[in-house]
Amino acid sequence: MKILVIPTTDWIRHPVPNRLNFIFDILAEKHEVYVLHFKLKKFKNNKPRETACKLVDTEFIDVGDPSLYYILNWPEHILKMRKIIKKEGIDVVLSTNILPSFIINFLNVPVVFDYLDHLEESASIYYPESFFGKIVKTGVRQITRYNLKHATSVITVTQELKDFLDEIGVKGADVIPNGVNCSLLKPIPKEEAKKRLGLKGNVIGFVGSLEHWVDLEMVVESLPDLEVSLLVVGPGLFTDYGEKIKELAHKLGVSDKVKFTGAVPYEKLGTYISAMDIGLNTLKKMDKNEYAAGGKVFNYLACGRPVLSSRTISLVRMLRDNLYYYDDKDGFICEVKRILNTPTNKEKYREIAKTFDWEVLARKYEEVLRRAT
Repeated sequence: MKILVIPTTDWIRHPVPNRLNFIFDILAEKHEVYVLHFKLKKFKNNKPRETACKLVDTEFIDVGDPSLYYILNWPEHILKMRKIIKKEGIDVVLSTNILPSFIINFLNVPVVFDYLDHLEESASIYYPESFFGKIVKTGVRQITRYNLKHATSVITVTQELKDFLDEIGVKGADVIPNGVNCSLLKPIPKEEAKKRLGLKGNVIGFVGSLEHWVDLEMVVESLPDLEVSLLVVGPGLFTDYGEKIKELAHKLGVSDKVKFTGAVPYEKLGTYISAMDIGLNTLKKMDKNEYAAGGKVFNYLACGRPVLSSRTISLVRMLRDNLYYYDDKDGFICEVKRILNTPTNKEKYREIAKTFDWEVLARKYEEVLRRAT
């Protein structure tokens, strides 16, 4: 197949690779995969990752705000998409980005839409408690629903998002969850990992983007009641959420118990996760978090670490009692203490992760793309 991918963000310079990066680098081994390359100003100085896909350059108007970038650059995007579809004879388009996905509907090619997140909340969360954020949410809702209803096929990541799609009239979506590269993320001895990173004692850790859908406020507020240190691995994206967490830690007098690493290459995450006694999936209450299930949980499991998560509908349904859950701050503190006193079954967690390996999931993805053609 000849496949054109319209990703959510910069394909090679976004600091956190997402599901499409993993899946299509695997599929590019046997298919021709072209990727519309969005060069977002925020990430232009980041070191690019290698990719097996062929990048289609779309550079035109360079602006910092992500929403404004797509609004101003849509004429260039439509020209590039039309050209590559005609020149290369594209068989199918895999689309996730909101405005470019709307444009592709008019170019007479089968489209598979990956509803990998609750997109209206994901887009507006970068403008917390603002009027512009409300405008973005409304606009994204309307455009996304149009895209979904006009797609040849739809993929989503959880049964909960599939149920949501059914409710809005999008029937028959295929559920392909997020996953992990178990070949790259492997456990190493915990004490060895801690020594490499200069850590001592009990460590709870978070891996992921530092944005307003994350609930690290509650974690920092819990530190005075816990004999642990907090390891935060990941970058801020478009807001100052990470700085606010640092300010909160300073205000509460626990800065000495918190270590921020910034962005870490995916292939090096194994050392950081292996140094954790507990991997955290702490999320605020919102539809985006209730119905989707991000990849960090599988990263922790691949490294044999127990996971303590907010009690979300999707994760309880998908992984049941293979994770630990909490409902509030008191519950979080209680569960941390309980997990620290419970033997860790590394082999069990690793085996669970292998069922969500990207190699397994990419084949399911390939089948949906073939069906769409």
